[in-house]
Amino acid sequence: MKYKGFTLVELLVIVAIIGILAAIVYPSYTDHLKKTSRIDAQSEMLTISKNLANYKMAKGSYEGALLSNSTLKENYPASGTALYEISLDITSDNSSWLLIATPIALKQQDGNGSICLNSQGYKFWSKGSSCSSSDLSASSNWE
Repeated sequence: MKYKGFTLVELLVIVAIIGILAAIVYPSYTDHLKKTSRIDAQSEMLTISKNLANYKMAKGSYEGALLSNSTLKENYPASGTALYEISLDITSDNSSWLLIATPIALKQQDGNGSICLNSQGYKFWSKGSSCSSSDLSASSNWE
């Protein structure tokens, strides 16, 4: 009599192969998600910087500019689970600003570093710590 089907050993080998493939693919997938979310936040920061430039053109300085008005956001993304807290630091003379996107603790981007952008267009990705205006230079970038 000939039996049709799989033996227990064959099924265990298939499960082991699937497990090995998943262990190889999953870290790449999570890294890709982090990179995509970081790039989306950087894009949002560029949009905020354009809005800040428009604000300065209309008002003559950055005095009174806030992230909580209708065109600027405090968290990114605004809908769904927020991954970054975006803060705006304006200098005391209201002539320049620094945007900092800090990953929210215990979320997907936690430990992925802060993202900075200033009014001169200088960009910095801290890759693990916070960033400050001293980190920003013409040679810095988001990569």
